[in-house]
Amino acid sequence: MSAVSPSVNERPAVKYSDFEDLERRRSRAQQQRNRTQEQEQIAERQRNHSTEHRTAPPPVDDCEKLGTLFGELNKSLRNIGFTQVYFAEKTVEPVVIIFFWVMLWFLGIRALALVAVLCLVIIFIQK
Repeated sequence: MSAVSPSVNERPAVKYSDFEDLERRRSRAQQQRNRTQEQEQIAERQRNHSTEHRTAPPPVDDCEKLGTLFGELNKSLRNIGFTQVYFAEKTVEPVVIIFFWVMLWFLGIRALALVAVLCLVIIFIQK
């Protein structure tokens, strides 16, 4: 009863088609990884693009609305300590208040009242 032992030099036969099959599997796996990475990059770009459009625009300084000279003057008056005055739903800036005081000083109460009424009429007509 002798058992047949395989020879040391005998190796299982490897066929060329096995290598081709292995190479095809590797290339498919690589293509799948590339597609997945591309899809992730596209999704990331879309997320970044959508968040860029969702962010609010930078806040506009109130002083820019009045123009450069009056805006800078208003900004410095507010830094000194002048406050905004709220008239109905409108905000009156310190530079406007100073302007009316100067008009009162130079032109008197009647001219100031006339200009104030004209301003109010213009404001309410624009609505």
